[in-house]
Amino acid sequence: MDIKTQLAGADHFLAAIYGSGTTLESLLASLGFDAAQVKSLRDRHLPAIAAGLVEAVRARLTWEDQDTWFQLVSRRFGLDGEPPATKEAIAAALGLDPAYAAHAGAEALDKCRTRTALEEFKKEIRRLALAQLSKSGEKPAKEQVVGKLRRLADLRAAADVARLDYGAKRAEVLRQVQAELDAIDLEFRPVLDAAEENASALEAEIKNDVLLRGESLRAGVYQAIYMKGRVSWDARGIDDYARYHPEVLKFRKEGPPSVALRLSSNPTPDKPG
Repeated sequence: MDIKTQLAGADHFLAAIYGSGTTLESLLASLGFDAAQVKSLRDRHLPAIAAGLVEAVRARLTWEDQDTWFQLVSRRFGLDGEPPATKEAIAAALGLDPAYAAHAGAEALDKCRTRTALEEFKKEIRRLALAQLSKSGEKPAKEQVVGKLRRLADLRAAADVARLDYGAKRAEVLRQVQAELDAIDLEFRPVLDAAEENASALEAEIKNDVLLRGESLRAGVYQAIYMKGRVSWDARGIDDYARYHPEVLKFRKEGPPSVALRLSSNPTPDKPG
C-alpha cells in the first residue's frame, strides 16, 4: 500500500461527496483548527487521519460481513493505497457483472452523500485529528486559549453593537414609511373587506344550493363537493336494545382495555396495606 496514493484517494473521495475542491486539509481548516494546527496535521498526521477515514467509510458501507460496496468505492478512488481502477477492472476483480458493479458503486457513493453520512464523516475526521494532536502532545498553551476567549468576547461585543445599529436604522426606516403604509391600508381596507364579505356570502349561497341539489358541482378552479352526513350510533341505546335483542351483539366489536395515567387534582394519601 502506498500512503501517497491513499491520501490522494481520500481527497478524491471527499471531493466526490462534498464537492469539487474538498480535501482533507480543507475540511480540517473548517472544523475549528487554527492555522498552526492545520499545518501540523498536514505535515505530520494526514496519513493516520486518511487511514481512519477509510475505516469510517468501510463501516458505513459494510453490513452482515458483506463489504462489496466498500470494495467498489475503495478500488474506484484508491482508498486502499493502490492505484484507482476502472469500473470494468473492478467488476472483473470482484467477479461481478459490470452493469451491476456500476449500479452498486453509484448506490454506495450515494450512501456516503446523505446528510447524516456527511456529518458523521466530519465528526470522525475531527475526532481523528484531535486524537493525533493529543497523542503527539500538541496541547495549546493556556495563554493562547485565554487570548482566543478574549478575542471571542471582542468579536461578540462588536456583533452586538452592529446588531443594535442595524435595529435602530431599521426602526427609523419603518417610522418613515409607516405613515405611507397606514394610508395604503386605509385606502384598501374597505375594498378588501367588501370583497371578502361578498365572497363569503356567495359561498354560503353555493353551499345551500349544493345541499338542495344533493350533488357535487365543478366550475373553473372551484368544486363544491356534496358529502352525505356521517352516520353515528347511540352506543347506550344500542346496549339497551341488545338486552332484549341479543342477536345484534354479533355486530358489536370491543377493543382491548387500556390504562391512562394522569396527575390528580385531589391526590389521596397512601393507605397502609
